[in-house]
Amino acid sequence: MPDKFVEIDPKDLQFNPFEMIGDDWMLITAGNDSAWNTMTASYGQMGSLWGANVATVYVRPQRYTKQFLDQTDEFTLCFFGEEWREALDYIGTHSGRDTDKAQATHLTPQPCNGSVAFEEAQLVLVCHKLYAQDVDLADFIDTELAKKCYPKHDPHTFYVGRIDHMYLAAEMFAEDEEGECECGCGGHHDHEHGDECCCHHHED
Repeated sequence: MPDKFVEIDPKDLQFNPFEMIGDDWMLITAGNDSAWNTMTASYGQMGSLWGANVATVYVRPQRYTKQFLDQTDEFTLCFFGEEWREALDYIGTHSGRDTDKAQATHLTPQPCNGSVAFEEAQLVLVCHKLYAQDVDLADFIDTELAKKCYPKHDPHTFYVGRIDHMYLAAEMFAEDEEGECECGCGGHHDHEHGDECCCHHHED
């Protein structure tokens, strides 16, 4: 990762996951520096599972990113400031099959622990794939929800990834007047040592 990032412990980060994922969106990226794709997503979870810190993402079968997720063991989740909203919207509505998304949005892809992330991100999670399973529409208790979210009968595959690395942009460590770190961890740092959802209709 570029020098602008500092690796942190996932337990040191405090954030609102409902806002961070559902409202602000994220990029799911899989592949390597020679072949990769990224997609915008607003479905996902983070938490503790199987003795690990994990993130779960959901990808529909028609997404180009899915083939990279299926072929590789690592993927990244990148979160951005509001100034990149237009770029994430573009990435969510264009396919990497026929569009160079990085060139179109002026994002800078970087090799990252066997996968790819973006230099402009504020937060990067590097995940090692642990589990993958297709959503089974027959298992929905709320059948109306299944009809609403899957009118084309194209259920997501969900991927559970162990969070092996978490990187925060150094700029997020700027201290306020009281010296409290603004990175969201609620603490102090020694800086010298240191899918889219059915509403957004995002494409990959």
